[in-house]
Amino acid sequence: MRELFCDESGNTGVDLLNAEQPLFALASACLDSDRAAEMVRPLLRQKQVEAKYTKLRGSREGQAALLQFFSLPDLTTATAKALVVDKRFYLIAQLVDKLIEPPVYENGLDLYDGDGHVGLANVWYYAGHTIFPNGGWEKLLHAFLRAIRERSSVAYSSFDQTLRTAFLAAPERNRDLATGLALAYGRMREFLTPFPLQTFDPAPDLFSMMIDKWMKEETGFFDVTHDQSKPLKRSEPFLRALMTPAAPRIIGYGARQTELPLRIRKLTFSNSVTHPQLQVADLIAGATIDCLLAWSGRKAATDFHESMRNTRLADLVVDGMLPSPENVRRNNEREPGQFSLVDGKARFLKEIGYFEQASWGDTG
Repeated sequence: MRELFCDESGNTGVDLLNAEQPLFALASACLDSDRAAEMVRPLLRQKQVEAKYTKLRGSREGQAALLQFFSLPDLTTATAKALVVDKRFYLIAQLVDKLIEPPVYENGLDLYDGDGHVGLANVWYYAGHTIFPNGGWEKLLHAFLRAIRERSSVAYSSFDQTLRTAFLAAPERNRDLATGLALAYGRMREFLTPFPLQTFDPAPDLFSMMIDKWMKEETGFFDVTHDQSKPLKRSEPFLRALMTPAAPRIIGYGARQTELPLRIRKLTFSNSVTHPQLQVADLIAGATIDCLLAWSGRKAATDFHESMRNTRLADLVVDGMLPSPENVRRNNEREPGQFSLVDGKARFLKEIGYFEQASWGDTG
């Protein structure tokens, strides 16, 4: 039985266009309590009871301690992992999945085949402002996010108006791509109603992906402790649904496969003060966002950020949901009898009765 300890950084729920916090990271640690306590002890300052990345990075002394911490040989992918999400890309992926895929499927095209939906999300991420120029793409994303959060007739009508304006202003050469989204006109309520608000929070997806990373390395079950102060607890019923005992199955195909149900024996939420492993996870999650923003040029890089390149941090970031210009084409063909991750997860949730147990809707 392995014990995992998880913490997050940058979680804004479904506020996926938050300009101040564009990334969300989840980190996990698989260390015994005594060793984790030894690792974080040099980072504690007078009267401090826990190590927090946000506090340490603000002083030269704290930065020096962080550099030493992230150079420890104990930090390997066998003991710690980090995953990161670009929230804007995640929102675009939801737009492709919820608004483009259904009408396209009605017209005879399976967008999930060969992970075409992944390629299309990358196309829209990099070219959306070209397909819908003059601010049309940005307005459309904000209108989509508003509809997700409000679930009201006013929000749906606003999205349709924004979509119509953007489509009419799209250059003729871009109309083929724009038409895929235009097919959703007038159908926002139909397409969004089946999905509760937490469907659009990347935290549960990232948590499932993290557990899967560990499951690929271990055959047994895990006891998982997550920091209690985090918004992930709002999605606890959904996470427990993915843990429901059922016949194990592999869903997805090619390079994108996962196992369900999640092999979690016990999921608890606890205080990082009493679990030094949660402090290790906090340090990794915080550093992942801070340094990736600096290394990618999305925030000013300091000497500290450059020095962090020489630590073990980058090796701990094993995956996530990030855009890539290399993923704009279908590149993950399936074999007969295999289902996409989306279809496979939906089949599992239907099998365990999750959709009958959950209740949600819009506000009219």
